[in-house]
Amino acid sequence: MNDNMKQILTSMLILLISNTIIAQSKADALWNRWSDTGLEDTARLEALFKHGKEIIKKDTDSVFTIADIGYRFAKERNLVEYQSASLVVRGKALYRKGKYIEAEETFNEAVVLGREAEDSLSVARGIYGIGSTYYARGEYDTAVEYYEKSYTIFLMLNDKERMGDVMNNIGIIYLIQKDYENAEKNLIKCHDLYTEAGVLKSAPLNNLAVLKSRKGDVRGAVELQFEALKINEKKGSDYSIAYTYMNIANTYDQFKDDENYLKYTQKSYDIRKRIGDKAGMLRCLSGFGIFYDKKEEYDKALEYYDKALLIAQELDRKLSVSNLLYNEAMIKLRTDQLEGVLEIINESFEINTKLDNKKGIANCYYAYGMYFKKKTDYDKAIYYINKAMLLAEGLEIEQTRDFAKALYQIYSDLGQSKLALKNYEIYIETRDSVLNLENQQDVLHQQYKYENEKRALADSLNYANKQQINKVKLTQSRNQRTALIVILGLVTLFTIFAINRVRLTRKQKRIIEGQVVELNELNDNLEEKVIERSKEIADREEQLRYALEASNDGIWDWKVETNRMIFSPALYTMLGYVPYEFEERREEIQNRIHPDDLKKMEGRSYLDLILEKKEKNFVNEARLRRKDEKYIWVQIKGKVVSYDLEQNPSRVVGTFTDITSIKQKAQDILNAVMTTEDIERNRISKDIHDGLQQTLTVSSLNFQKVRKSIAELPTEVLETFETGYDYLQRSITESRSVAHNLMPKAIVDFGIIKAFESLIFELDKSTDKIEFEFFHNFGEHQIENQQVKLTLYRILQEGINNIFKYSKASKVDIQLKNYEDIYMLTIEDNGVGFDAVKVLKEETGLGFKGMKNRLDAINGFLEVESREGRGTTLLIEINKNF
Repeated sequence: MNDNMKQILTSMLILLISNTIIAQSKADALWNRWSDTGLEDTARLEALFKHGKEIIKKDTDSVFTIADIGYRFAKERNLVEYQSASLVVRGKALYRKGKYIEAEETFNEAVVLGREAEDSLSVARGIYGIGSTYYARGEYDTAVEYYEKSYTIFLMLNDKERMGDVMNNIGIIYLIQKDYENAEKNLIKCHDLYTEAGVLKSAPLNNLAVLKSRKGDVRGAVELQFEALKINEKKGSDYSIAYTYMNIANTYDQFKDDENYLKYTQKSYDIRKRIGDKAGMLRCLSGFGIFYDKKEEYDKALEYYDKALLIAQELDRKLSVSNLLYNEAMIKLRTDQLEGVLEIINESFEINTKLDNKKGIANCYYAYGMYFKKKTDYDKAIYYINKAMLLAEGLEIEQTRDFAKALYQIYSDLGQSKLALKNYEIYIETRDSVLNLENQQDVLHQQYKYENEKRALADSLNYANKQQINKVKLTQSRNQRTALIVILGLVTLFTIFAINRVRLTRKQKRIIEGQVVELNELNDNLEEKVIERSKEIADREEQLRYALEASNDGIWDWKVETNRMIFSPALYTMLGYVPYEFEERREEIQNRIHPDDLKKMEGRSYLDLILEKKEKNFVNEARLRRKDEKYIWVQIKGKVVSYDLEQNPSRVVGTFTDITSIKQKAQDILNAVMTTEDIERNRISKDIHDGLQQTLTVSSLNFQKVRKSIAELPTEVLETFETGYDYLQRSITESRSVAHNLMPKAIVDFGIIKAFESLIFELDKSTDKIEFEFFHNFGEHQIENQQVKLTLYRILQEGINNIFKYSKASKVDIQLKNYEDIYMLTIEDNGVGFDAVKVLKEETGLGFKGMKNRLDAINGFLEVESREGRGTTLLIEINKNF
């Protein structure tokens, strides 16, 4: 290193140290001013907030304390505008920490207080802060709305520096959105406003450099970046230096200078890590990941993506999270690490859908397609990549190139030459366009290298003597000529390559087209018929698809021999899942059927039940468990649609239809009917008890009084009187029994156990042919739900009524048991039995339909076990939490 270079570096180091000392001295002076109790309160607060501004980029944590001190101080003195200013400072600190939601809430509070104090500056700063939180989260349209609102207020206040800040941020958003015209307009306006305000900031220079780089003005971009770096080093602004380093790194990356890209990205990351700038760290880590991803060093790329993803999730950067997830998924697909890939793509797709990010959605469709290609499920692969192609139109040409290439490869593998050719042409066209852009970049890169060498050479001439100057000038001239010759040679080679490439492409295209023409001539009639038939099938398939999508039915298709299942996307969404979130296996649906419905199906699979139906349609109803653990009612339909050579079922198709709302309406109607019935029973029982029974009792008392003095009556009259009196007593007993059966008083007064015991006691007295036994384990427990009590009691009544009518039993065992989750009632007799399967299937006789209706009203379960000559057992289960 020569003496001049040492002198320059020493001067730069002294300048940097001096700036740091000056900045620290300024911060200390402001703190001392705040600590001076002799000053006015407002002057002290102004100094405190300026102190926070000086240290926020280096010591964000301390700014929280400063904001809290200022807020309490202002509140004690009822200085509302300074309370608002304190919240703005706190909001900025939260923003620096990446806590964007909390920052937004704090800025909103500042706006409210600013309006209360009629302080337009605080209001504008708060609104600007809200816009920044939306910008940081990638919600750019909302951010621009808030920025424009704040700009209007700053304009009214003639605050040109803050107007410049707004224009800079809006310019960055347009830059991100590739609206370069508006980006340039806003950034130039920003620079002009800073100049008018007498402040020197590097932000617009950095951003204009990015813009120039993207438009191909490399020399202008580099000059602006190093000019911005000088400003930031002079000011000692670590945050801005790191930002500029990153921009310089990106320029080097654009021209494939890997060494300098890594060097300046690392410099930027080191500063950002030191000052706690997590958003900047995210940007650097993502850059490292993309760099190693392109180099196919996938382990390193995943390492950086994982680190970046943690920060992006912490900062709630939804767009960054989705992009990082997509990048990780694509690496896993390239390296055949398929486990868990679908979940990663699903997460990225969900975020992009919420953000309406069409580019991201298209990428996710492409990732789905590549996943299913790896799984050799070509139908789904084609479906998703075609969706990606449609969405990619008008977006980035690289996307269309990659999507077309993938489709070309799949169609080629499937032997579909016409579709393969179509996508190959799209691929070649887009690939050549991308190559042209890359070649243009290579030429610009050579020019950039040449300009750098030229500038370095010119700088060295300033330190040489006259003789060396002459030699260097001669060398420079030769170098220039050599460089020009090299550039012309490269351009000539590129032109020759491009011409040959075009010729080769056209030649290949002509050969392919010739082959296609020959094939078409040989198969003209067949081709026309195939196309016509294919169009008819496609039209019918499209109509069917629209009809099915409109019906929202979940469709399934079962290949019996291979046991392969195919589920439609609607089936997943019906159950609350993202399409293809769980595997397409028969067990996935079977395991989601409600346990009670499995009992009704005797634990068998609905698919096996369909096979038993053979050519008949299978229709059943069951509850399926959703992702949120709730159940929905579905109607299961299925039919065997094809058979193998031995006439065994080979394919079964069917649908799941959500009938929850229908079942709920039926349930509501049934509940209403049952409730009305019980109310009516209660009313009739009360009328009998309070009306008829009292009338009969009074009549009985009068008859008893007359009976004492009828000895003188003739024998015939006496016999008639006694007959009437007996009928009256029998009527009183029967009306009491009817009233009790309609609404047993024991249930209301003493509970279900006493009601059961009372009913069984009366039955025991009424017959000598049947022996009744009753067992329960309730102890002190009582059933509180009136509907459950009445349901159990009515089923017991109906069951015993059947036993008396049909069973010819000599013994009946009744058990009522209380378990943790259910109540269970069993009624077992040793009678003649019956064909339970036939009776239940036909839903006729024996009162089972009434029992089932009552149990359906409370989601109960009824099982009947009976065979001729073997007796009958009724099993009733009622869930306590129905």
